[in-house]
Amino acid sequence: MTVIGVVVRPRSTFAALAASPRLPLGFAAVLGSGLVALVLGLISDRIGSGGTPGLVTSLLLPVLFLIYWGAAALIIDAGARLTARAGRWRTYLAVSGFTFIPWAAFGVLSVVEAIAGSGSAAESVVAWLTLPLLVWFLYLTALAVHTVFEVSPFLALALAMLPDAVLLFLLIVLLVAASL
Repeated sequence: MTVIGVVVRPRSTFAALAASPRLPLGFAAVLGSGLVALVLGLISDRIGSGGTPGLVTSLLLPVLFLIYWGAAALIIDAGARLTARAGRWRTYLAVSGFTFIPWAAFGVLSVVEAIAGSGSAAESVVAWLTLPLLVWFLYLTALAVHTVFEVSPFLALALAMLPDAVLLFLLIVLLVAASL
């Protein structure tokens, strides 16, 4: 199974996915990860009494995952244009869908965090466990970039961080516009 392959052997799994890219499979991986995150977010919200904002955020997760997935592919492909390796965004979409698997683990940690209780030491420890998951997501994204665009590992890491940089820039612009 491809999901287990991403967890156990991500390099060979991504190489196999890039060799015969299937966009519906990447789409299913993103949507599946989003739905798992939605269910775990609802459970976490219910346990932690998060209220309406937590409910709305959880319900939007699959859509947000799909938007980020598509936008990231276009942004990374535009960045790869600087190395004359552009035009592989469809292949990248097929492969990068499986980089969203860590978000399911993130949902599990949010449930454990809600069970631990707000303000407890256990909640703090669990919250720190989300950092390795973020690193894992970045690693998988850089590996997908490296596999598809055939760039150096350092450039793959830079390109993998590019969508988040664009997202942060847009957030700053919105915050500045809102403060005016």
